[in-house]
Parts: sequence; structure tokens; C-alpha cells
Amino acid sequence: MKILNTVLIALSLTLLISCAENNKKAKSETTKQESMPDNAHRPTPPRGEDQRTPCEALKEGPTGSSEHGPMDNADGNRDGTVLREELEAFMEVGEYRRVTILNYFDQFDTDKDGKLSDTEFAKVTPNFSFNGTDANGDCVVTREEVMAYANEEGRSYRKIGLDKFFDLVDTNKDNKATPEEIEAAHQSGLLARF
Repeated sequence: MKILNTVLIALSLTLLISCAENNKKAKSETTKQESMPDNAHRPTPPRGEDQRTPCEALKEGPTGSSEHGPMDNADGNRDGTVLREELEAFMEVGEYRRVTILNYFDQFDTDKDGKLSDTEFAKVTPNFSFNGTDANGDCVVTREEVMAYANEEGRSYRKIGLDKFFDLVDTNKDNKATPEEIEAAHQSGLLARF
């Protein structure tokens, strides 16, 4: 029993130190990203860099989101209409936008234990891909939490991927999501207001 307690204490300390190192690494990465030139090709959160700790961001979710969420973010020329070409360009910047959030989670959960270890999470790019999924605030992203997040009303794009979501919004199939079609997506519950 003494050995078991000693092992548990050692594991707890190791986890605590690992979390602290990950927080330092994430802050260091944010500082590194902030010093990059504006024209450097890297995925960024839609409305600027996130100044929260990684644990806060995982719990609280995206900041500075616009009313129409991914549709506003994909609207490259900001005219209110999202063209298929704009959506494709938006998805090219981050593969996580193209696949379902569960598939993206599964790509990083290499040991298939249903949660992202610090080592697995350190490989997630961009690091804000799972912001808002840590429902219990323990700074561990689990498959169950990701599934619950994707199942929230208005987040169907996280369950089916943005390209299939676009097809649902573009009801007249003209490869444009107009303001009227986006509003209809809100009214139907397909897209939440952010």
C-alpha cells in the first residue's frame, strides 16, 4: 500500500510539473508567434491572438468571434457573402476546419485513451483548435467533451466539417452563402450566433 501511495504521489507531481511546463511552452509559443512578421504564413485566431492561458481558453472557448462564426471568418472580402472559393481558401489555412472536430481529436489521441495527454496536446496545430471543449475546466481535453461541444445547438459545422456545412447553408446551390442563407441557417438552428 505504501508503494502504491508513493507511486500515486510521484505521478501527481509529474503531471503537475508537466502541466506547468506546457503552460510555459504555450506562453513561449504565443510570444514567438507575436514576434513573427504580419505576412508570415501561420494560422491565427480570427480576431487576433488569445491572451488567456491555454487552460482558460480550453474552458472558455473562442474569443472575439463574430456573429456568424465560421461564415464571417471565411468571408475574405467581408462583403457578407461567402463564396465557395473563399471557404476553400479559409480551410486551406487549417486542416482542422475541413474535418470534423472528432476526427481531428482522433488524429492527436495517438494512444486512443479518449483524452489528449500533454504530449499529444502539444502537437495540436493550431493550439486553439479545441478552445471551448474543456467543459469541466480540468485542462484536459477528452473525446467525450469534444463530442458534447460538437453536439451543442448551432455547431453542426464542427460535426460535419465546413465544406459539408457550406453545402447545407447554400440552399440554392450557387456556390455562395448569401446573408439571407446565413440568416436562415441561424433561424433553423444550423448555425449559432456567436
